[in-house]
Amino acid sequence: MFKIAFIKEACYQDLWVGDNNDTSSDLIRSSLLRTGPIGLLETFGSDFFIVKSNNSKAGQKIRFCQIPKNLISKEDYKLIERTKIKINSSRHPFRCPNDFSYDVEKINWSKYDIVISLNFAVPISIRKVHPEILWVCMTGEGRFPVQSSCWDYFISHDYPNTPVAELKIINMPYTFIPPRYIFDNFNTSKDKKGIYIEINSKGNQLKNQTLFKKFYSLNLNSEFHSEDIEKNLKKISSCKYFIKLGGRPVRGNSFLEAMSARSLCLLNFKDCYGKIPFHQYCYFKDEKHLIEKLQFLEKNNEFLSELLNYQDSILKNMIENVKNQFEIALSNKRKSLGSKMSKKSLKKTGIKSIFKKSLQPIIGRTCYNSLVRINDPTLDLNKYLPSLLE
Repeated sequence: MFKIAFIKEACYQDLWVGDNNDTSSDLIRSSLLRTGPIGLLETFGSDFFIVKSNNSKAGQKIRFCQIPKNLISKEDYKLIERTKIKINSSRHPFRCPNDFSYDVEKINWSKYDIVISLNFAVPISIRKVHPEILWVCMTGEGRFPVQSSCWDYFISHDYPNTPVAELKIINMPYTFIPPRYIFDNFNTSKDKKGIYIEINSKGNQLKNQTLFKKFYSLNLNSEFHSEDIEKNLKKISSCKYFIKLGGRPVRGNSFLEAMSARSLCLLNFKDCYGKIPFHQYCYFKDEKHLIEKLQFLEKNNEFLSELLNYQDSILKNMIENVKNQFEIALSNKRKSLGSKMSKKSLKKTGIKSIFKKSLQPIIGRTCYNSLVRINDPTLDLNKYLPSLLE
């Protein structure tokens, strides 16, 4: 088995505020926005660190590639570092990222086989000193550069349908979470009942009184998103069904949360593009079809249980496939380091350095711009950013 360090910089606007002395559920309660890859800690036993912000040009550039400056400015990032939040925990109920931030130079990197960095939290100076580590970058918004320096792999944010990594991409969702985890840690209801409406559902649908009257006729009340992450997860855990009613397509992190909360996901075929293998029954064509499915499920608890168990298997397969991808990637990295080709390549460092500093950025920008111009339907342009070379 491998040892993982998961790294977030203090200015990162999302995820946990704490350290390895916190329980995983307390870390989730401290999250500014989303549950995140808690399975790295729960299933793989990873260590979690907040580090001082990487304010290099590349570090800042990737932040603004993910979220434009007009939405979050440099001053906003500095404010995030020192802003105190209150969480439901006996240990440090008031906390900010700076309370937990490490100097990257003082972390014992040699303890780890794999380091997963949110954006460029770990600077290139550290990555170069530890070539034996598998360096993996998890960009904040699921878009990664066409080219980069000293990163072995990028994380795609998509569900891993196979145990094989794609070239330099490891498929792992942002919400990487074990089955039943949210149900076991946040459920407060003896009996699950009602419907949770997915946050990105279409506004017009939410005003459809006829549809909601039909829900009520089945004794299914509706719950909606809460800004407080703990309250929100309790709501999802209390509901039997998690339904997306139109609106923009999503990658699927909220569906994975619902699966972990033992709530059955119901959606349209076009609602999720994150490659999650939902059971065929979970798709509905229109409102009438949705109501028919709910009516059937309310009368057939055994079939509902089968579907929930299938969702558990989706999360189990996700964890196993990600584990295999990490193992294969780490094995390949170690073979590369030990090979004669790797030794020969060290002699060519000077040539490579000249190439990277001069020609590679030009080639990278050309490739990126060409992808945009070609508009090839087989390429998901939402995945790509211009080259970011440090």
